[in-house]
Amino acid sequence: MIHQIVSAFVSQLNEFIRNELGLADDIVIASNLMDIKGGALMQIDNKVCVFVQNIEEEKLLKNTSFHSNNGMASQMFINIYVVFAANFPEPNYQEALRYVSLVIEFFQGKPLFDRSNTPELPTSVDKVAVEFFNQSIQDLNNLWSLIGAKYVPSVVYKVKTLPFHQQMIKQDVGQILSGQDLDAARKNLLRRLAADGLSEALALGEKQAKTDETRN
Repeated sequence: MIHQIVSAFVSQLNEFIRNELGLADDIVIASNLMDIKGGALMQIDNKVCVFVQNIEEEKLLKNTSFHSNNGMASQMFINIYVVFAANFPEPNYQEALRYVSLVIEFFQGKPLFDRSNTPELPTSVDKVAVEFFNQSIQDLNNLWSLIGAKYVPSVVYKVKTLPFHQQMIKQDVGQILSGQDLDAARKNLLRRLAADGLSEALALGEKQAKTDETRN
């Protein structure tokens, strides 16, 4: 579910910025600033990177969560802290400030996401409330030390009280691993191989696809 909500933010924020600035290309991407080994990611230059800073349980609602018959909690509520970082290297610092301003403007005008204005929301969620999250200088220092990158203009938004229960998670996993999704992923891979001129790999992939269809 979290991946779907972040994707919805990215999609709608891109649409908002394209309309505001008359751009043809997407500027907002879901990405870390650093790779798993601590190296800088070059493909994120001049992009607004969206990534999850923290996930926490909403303790105020913890005692109100209903329980299943076996005594185990069957629902919990979580808050997600999402970072929007404008990674515009010099001499584009002014652009970084402009895009951070656009992020703030976007969420100021749309603090609540529901099915009427955000069809990309997961089926298990009726609405998502978002609010600006203030951080102290010490909090910022801790965050960017943890990320392992130099500070860039950024803001953090809190996604509040998302419900999680066991059946919903099973449904999410089922959607991710569905045959339709796997088939789409396979076709995307084949298109990439074709674009790179890897005809032999493409032919092999198509042969495997036909074999799978015959088995099914």
